[in-house]
Amino acid sequence: MVRKPQQTRAKITVDAIIEAGFICMVERGMEGTTTRHIAEIAGISVGSLYEYFRNKEAIYAAMGRHFTDEVLMMLKNVAPLLVQVELEQALEIMFYEFSNLLKRDNERYLKCVRYVGALEYEQYVDKMEQGLMELIMRYVMNNPKYLRVPNIPAMAYICINSGIFPIIRHLIMPNPNISFDDMIKGVTRMIVSYVNAELAESAKNTEQQN
Repeated sequence: MVRKPQQTRAKITVDAIIEAGFICMVERGMEGTTTRHIAEIAGISVGSLYEYFRNKEAIYAAMGRHFTDEVLMMLKNVAPLLVQVELEQALEIMFYEFSNLLKRDNERYLKCVRYVGALEYEQYVDKMEQGLMELIMRYVMNNPKYLRVPNIPAMAYICINSGIFPIIRHLIMPNPNISFDDMIKGVTRMIVSYVNAELAESAKNTEQQN
């Protein structure tokens, strides 16, 4: 039976296994990694590893959850700055921070996404979207003019999905056709233009009603 990491020592072991999983995937790829490889890097026996994880896939799932938690922590840390700046700057800061997270620690997250494929991480997207939605609502509340956008949830959904996934796709491509900076600039302008158009439409409708 798989043990739940309730005690401090058990949690340290689980964290070591997850860390080893990232190292192995970067060095060997997804298919080339075995539980034995992970156990060796974690400094434990294969038998001990199986006390916490049923198989390699369970370790990969834990790695995905760890990555998601890192994204949410990044959003939490950057939120106080984002809510104080204009939308264009806020978007650029968030996109570059996300890029920095993917490339951190010898690009471990980026390499893992490249091996697994962006689509495999869709199972964790809901949690990321929720964190991003909360950040957007916090931004809106601190910048009340955006409360005039007719459909804020739709705006948030479009902003999230037209920003994060293009970043991932661009970074995992070996030879993208445009620079990362140009891509960020284009995506940011697209989102800002969309939001401004929504604000203009709202103002027009309000004027007609009056």
